[in-house]
Parts: sequence; C-alpha cells; structure tokens
Amino acid sequence: MQGRPVKILIACGSGIATSTLAAQGVREICEERGIEAVIQKSNMSEVMSKASQVDIVFTTNMYREELPVPLMSVTALITGIGEEAVKKKCGDLLEEVASKI
Repeated sequence: MQGRPVKILIACGSGIATSTLAAQGVREICEERGIEAVIQKSNMSEVMSKASQVDIVFTTNMYREELPVPLMSVTALITGIGEEAVKKKCGDLLEEVASKI
C-alpha cells in the first residue's frame, strides 16, 4: 500500500492538448492498477524545473535531459501505435514508483 498519491507530471509541447489526452490515459492506467495519483500537466520547457517536485514524468515528445525521477514517453497513448505495450510498461513503472513511496 502506498503512503501517499504518486505525483505525476505529464508534458507536451504546449502543456494543453496532447498532455490532456495522455493524462486521461495515465489516469485510467492508475485506476486499473489501484494506484492513487495526482497528475499535473506542463509544457516541455518546464519539465526540468518541475521534475524535482514529482515522482515520475511522462512526455508526449522526445525528452533527452537526465531527470532526478523516472521518465517515460507515452506518445503511444496519443497515436495508438504500440499502445498496449506502452500501457503495460507505464503501469509497471507506476507500480514500482508507488511501492517506494
């Protein structure tokens, strides 16, 4: 049982459009796996400054900087290409992060 909600940051180019779609997908994965989460959205330029305030970062664009928390692209949640594999990987990573809280 996790001690507190997992703090998730979801970033896209503008912080509005695709991050909203990705947030819905991540929220559904959390619900399916019984993970309590708090999700916030941002644009890609804010990822580095916000990463230290969250437990995990998901992006809809490629992000190459090293972060102090796990990072994963969830573009497949938007495109549908390879979606099931990404949902599993995302869920497994979320469970791992939640187990450490």
